[in-house]
Amino acid sequence: MDDVITAGTAVREVMSIIDAAGAKPAAVLIGLNRQEKGQGQISAIQEVEQTFGIPVISIINLNHIIDYLEDQNGQEAMVNKIKEYRATYGVDVA
Repeated sequence: MDDVITAGTAVREVMSIIDAAGAKPAAVLIGLNRQEKGQGQISAIQEVEQTFGIPVISIINLNHIIDYLEDQNGQEAMVNKIKEYRATYGVDVA
């Protein structure tokens, strides 16, 4: 369990620790999926799922935050900043 996933670095580090202990995780649970690229062009979550063969489940993702802010008055500037950030570092996946 982790609070946020960005590039997936922390998850990879923890997987090494879990493996060294002889255990096998069933899934990764994260609070916020920032929908960022991993080490390649796919999302960090997709990379973790493919590399370790386990699901990554997030409670909320960046699209949820954007949708919420778009429904609020006066948040256009914040939405634009988030979209600019995602255009640079992210992938648009659910």
